[in-house]
Amino acid sequence: MSRIKLAGLVFLLSLTAGLASAVALPGPAACLLVGAMDLHRLPDGSLTDSSDPEDQQRFSQLALAARERIEAKFGPVESKPVLVFFSSPKGLGPFRLNSYGESPAIGGRACAMIGPNGQNVDVVAHELIHVEIHHRVGWLQRWLQVPAWFDEGVAMQVDYRSRYELPAEAIPNAAGVRELNTFSEFFSGDEKKVVSNYARAKYVVASWLTRIGEKSLYQRLERMKRGESFEKAARE
Repeated sequence: MSRIKLAGLVFLLSLTAGLASAVALPGPAACLLVGAMDLHRLPDGSLTDSSDPEDQQRFSQLALAARERIEAKFGPVESKPVLVFFSSPKGLGPFRLNSYGESPAIGGRACAMIGPNGQNVDVVAHELIHVEIHHRVGWLQRWLQVPAWFDEGVAMQVDYRSRYELPAEAIPNAAGVRELNTFSEFFSGDEKKVVSNYARAKYVVASWLTRIGEKSLYQRLERMKRGESFEKAARE
């Protein structure tokens, strides 16, 4: 096979793999490739597909307000994700993303992708605390140790949307959310079920933080990064 044909084959295979990733794993693929896209970079380092100066200013203010909310709750924000605000409900370029927000990661590279329905401080803070957990625990330990209910429950501590408040009559059954260790388990079921999972996770983690102190969260995550199990690090 000639070098020209071989190079063409390699290019075709790479293109095919890239398109497959965009369909099967749009979040991680977007996180990996977003730097190559034609986006506007804001003064705070955030990216957006919007050329509207008012949008750009609003996005910078949202990012600042979200980080301030996290710092007030847990302490300084150390993570520096690729933060992207996109305007289409279908996603960013070829990537079909959640129209509210998501925080995909590829190894140590983490992103916060904020869609048109998530352009508020609740969603931005929610996604940024996911990234902070990723940063402080490390990608491998997060994958191996941090259960989905805890990851989402911590994110809900800086997300004040009223629909995710647990009704008083549901409190006795809130602890059952601890059985949802994987994200596939957490997000299974209809919208009502997922909202309930969020609300229960928020309540359980808030109760735990009340007992151990909100400012000790980062210390617990650091212990997991050093190899301590979730069960031991989260012990009261």
